Amino acid sequence: MLMTLAKFQARPGAVSSLLDLARTLVKHSRSGTGCLEYGCYQDIINSDTLLLVGRWTGQEALETHYESAHFRDLVRQFKDWVVEAPPSVSLYDVIEMDHL
Repeated sequence: MLMTLAKFQARPGAVSSLLDLARTLVKHSRSGTGCLEYGCYQDIINSDTLLLVGRWTGQEALETHYESAHFRDLVRQFKDWVVEAPPSVSLYDVIEMDHL
């Protein structure tokens, strides 16, 4: 199982637009083959910072996600609303996963 973390900081005054875009990405990503979980989280202290977290059955599922038309289209739009593109993205191999 793989986990992805993507951290974005919205441009001043753009967090609402970035959240709308992130919600659309979450909706489409959750329906993808091999997606176990996909969510968007807003920083409590700095509300302009968002974190997208995904869990995938494996590398093939993640690559299919990255190559999908909806992902490419939505990610292309992120650059209009974030301070820095591309965002900070991390990929982890899940060693152990208990119920959260």
